[in-house]
Amino acid sequence: MDEVVETLTRIEQKYKLFRQQQFSFIRALEHTREEANDMMRPVSSIVQVQCYRDHHCFNSTDRRVLTMFISICNDLRNLCHKMVTVHPGDSITNCLLEKCKVLLNDSNDFSAIRAT
Repeated sequence: MDEVVETLTRIEQKYKLFRQQQFSFIRALEHTREEANDMMRPVSSIVQVQCYRDHHCFNSTDRRVLTMFISICNDLRNLCHKMVTVHPGDSITNCLLEKCKVLLNDSNDFSAIRAT
């Protein structure tokens, strides 16, 4: 369980840095979407962000912040899988972990998700 706590702490540190960069992240998405001639449809998945970064990103700052987002998503996905194996949990915990795994799936459509 200590490993899970350490992993969560590392993810939290990455997130704090990412949160400071959120306007850079939005600009990076705008730049890469413009480069891809893909301004009409919303960004809807982690795979789409990866595609923008890998094929339409020519600015090191944009690449860095897009990579930071993808890295946090990957770390959270790995943490969910680790939690399932390390801590069997109850039905409520398992349900929450399953929801997290679905949200963090590379191809999950998150275009309808809104911050509250």
